[in-house]
Amino acid sequence: MGNSIIIKNLKKSYNGSEVFSNLNLKIKRGKITAFFGTNGSGKSTLFNIISGAIIKDDGEIIIEGFDRSKFSYMFQNYSESLLPWRKNFDNIALPLQINLISKENIKKQIDNLYNKYGFKINLNSYPYTLSGGQKQFLLFLRSIITNPNILLLDEPFSSLDYENSILLSNKLQEYYISTKSTILVITHDIEEAVYLADEIVVLSHKPTKVLGIVKNTLPYPRNLDMLKSIEFNKIKSNVLKLFQSEVKL
Repeated sequence: MGNSIIIKNLKKSYNGSEVFSNLNLKIKRGKITAFFGTNGSGKSTLFNIISGAIIKDDGEIIIEGFDRSKFSYMFQNYSESLLPWRKNFDNIALPLQINLISKENIKKQIDNLYNKYGFKINLNSYPYTLSGGQKQFLLFLRSIITNPNILLLDEPFSSLDYENSILLSNKLQEYYISTKSTILVITHDIEEAVYLADEIVVLSHKPTKVLGIVKNTLPYPRNLDMLKSIEFNKIKSNVLKLFQSEVKL
């Protein structure tokens, strides 16, 4: 499996404080990679640099086979990512409209996607009528409406209770199994990282470096019974050891 995203000697500072001084990382194509670390370790900054939302100070970000129309990013600030003057249907439709898809095909694609994933959202209403969790469901649908080859998800489960977090995790797995897209996920939950990812990248405090990459060979689709398995807890323990080496717990 080749590399999809290659990060070389990445440097980024804010107000004299180094976020990345010399970060190097290779992210595999067609895998789910989770990023786990302490608050302020630069995870969102890294995603913003990869997406082009902010400018790096130095270094290289190489995205192999990059296609802007097949690249999607679900931001952490989900409420600010929705356009309040557009109905929920039209929020999902936005990437398709940018790609000049016809109204007929837009309706067909959104109807198919909505029926497939089955989230209970009133598409004829507006974002202000939705709970935080429903807004995250809506953003997830918008993030995958173009069937992206590369999908960045910054804490996509942050406003969800446990039941809906598992629901969205399972829907994300379903999407991954059907597309084999390259998916990058930021999470603060070790179990969530192990439940979802092929590889878990554990990051240090700033200036951020990679403490280690934990491989996860558990087969997809994963289910709640796996959380009790010896292998699941072994992988979780390996992530925790790397994390403890940094925070000295």
